[in-house]
Amino acid sequence: MLLPNHWTLQEILALSLVPRMRAVDLRKFVEEYVSLEALLQAAPVELQKVRLGNDTLFSQTTATLLEAAEQQLTLCKEASVRVLPFWSDEYPALLKEIFYPPTLLYVRGRLQAPDAAAIAIVGTRNCTDYGKMVAEQYAEHFASSGIVVVSGLATGVDTFAHKAAVKHGGITYAVIASGIDKINSGSASNLAREIGEKGAILSEYPCGVPAQPAYFPRRNRIISGVSQGTLVVQSGERGGSLITAQFTIDQNRELFAVPGQIYSERSKGTNMLIQRSQAHLTLSPQDMLQTLGLLRADSPQKASAETLPDLDKLEAAVYKELSGGEAIHIEALSAKTNLAVQDLLVLLLQLEFKGYVRQMAGKQFMQRR
Repeated sequence: MLLPNHWTLQEILALSLVPRMRAVDLRKFVEEYVSLEALLQAAPVELQKVRLGNDTLFSQTTATLLEAAEQQLTLCKEASVRVLPFWSDEYPALLKEIFYPPTLLYVRGRLQAPDAAAIAIVGTRNCTDYGKMVAEQYAEHFASSGIVVVSGLATGVDTFAHKAAVKHGGITYAVIASGIDKINSGSASNLAREIGEKGAILSEYPCGVPAQPAYFPRRNRIISGVSQGTLVVQSGERGGSLITAQFTIDQNRELFAVPGQIYSERSKGTNMLIQRSQAHLTLSPQDMLQTLGLLRADSPQKASAETLPDLDKLEAAVYKELSGGEAIHIEALSAKTNLAVQDLLVLLLQLEFKGYVRQMAGKQFMQRR
């Protein structure tokens, strides 16, 4: 890894740990000065330019700063975290193109090639069954198409997207708003472990830094920044998903939204994006991939009763009745198919085992798309 001038990774890390040091100033210092020592000797001119207090950077010695960096590297090693500088060959290429890319990325797991195709899937924490199904469907399809699924490890849509990608053997990146060693939720920590086996956890925050409310909007620029496009599954009129959507627009990336019921609070944000022509309306993973130029000839196609050879006549009839996109109660399905409930339950169980149907709460069933 070649770094600018004569800087070392430890020196760049030392500089990044200075309070109020902005990523844009950090990168400028590294590219303009030959070493940390040379930068320190340039005070107080540079001090005035970046408005750092006298008690931060320029009152400290090189040895003091390097000691802080060494302590951080120790924390990173204990947490199996690598520090990836902007100039590394591994740094995601798309992320380099955004306004204010992180100068240092903290990574646990394995990054794909810098130019690997990636799509972000984001949405509300309190999604409906419809939102869960959509997040899983799109994540599964992208994973099966060799595309990295990017999200934020939050509950709701993020978690469903990550889990679907992992379940189907795909690669997923989770971008978090704290140090990687500060994932406190037990379920999030377990999911992060699974993600890190083939994919990666990313953060711009050093180890030991807990999440803060202000960090979440900032991390959203990274979620959209590493991705060719962003899909908003469900969102209210306010929230983090719409912040990610705005970053996507600002970064000149493609934005997609899933339409929802006009009466649903959890679809107002996505419907608004579509209404304002800020986002492409998407009805399938295939149309997203086609717009992004990522649709392959061998890309998985949407299944129908006619294209599923392992269904017998009755199974195909039941599967077809579930094609409306909404969950159907077992009694209503019985009326539609003229099958007794007990017989229908057996067929639905067989379809569930084959991966074509999912059971929702209250004896309701829907297609697994």
